[in-house]
Amino acid sequence: TLNRGRDAHETHTTRCFGDPRRGTRLVLIGGATAKKPALSATPVFKLNLKPSQEVPPIKGLKADAAGSVTFDLTRNAAGAITSGDVVFYFNYSFPGPATVNGLHIHQGAKGANGGIVVGAVLSANDAADTDGVGNITSVVTGTSPATLQAILDNPRIYYVNLHTTANP
Repeated sequence: TLNRGRDAHETHTTRCFGDPRRGTRLVLIGGATAKKPALSATPVFKLNLKPSQEVPPIKGLKADAAGSVTFDLTRNAAGAITSGDVVFYFNYSFPGPATVNGLHIHQGAKGANGGIVVGAVLSANDAADTDGVGNITSVVTGTSPATLQAILDNPRIYYVNLHTTANP
């Protein structure tokens, strides 16, 4: 599993919005720390994920992932989110063959694993990688406006995780 982190430019792991423990938290492009974004139609969170950011840390695995999570939002005249898609885009590198079996946004306190709030849909082409180097792109439709707003309001309590069969 590629892990998460507290500050998005801190690590290369599986946690996107931030690590409940210490890893990568959601951070908008151009920002050094997670903060509430402006009323943008497409907030982008740039992330670097590493196994050392997992809870508990995965030691000795030379793997990483870098990418982004983008919210493609529709807002009403008052600025409230009425709908939105979540776009996951990650380049990853493992030392050998890997089978990716999950890519999620979790909500969780620092130092703890949290529940999934947005899950990417992975295809068979995403899952099995014979050389351990690849890319995953997934668009999640139908995420509730309340969930999207909650993440934007407080991105530091969310993180992204990339799971493999070796490290679920």
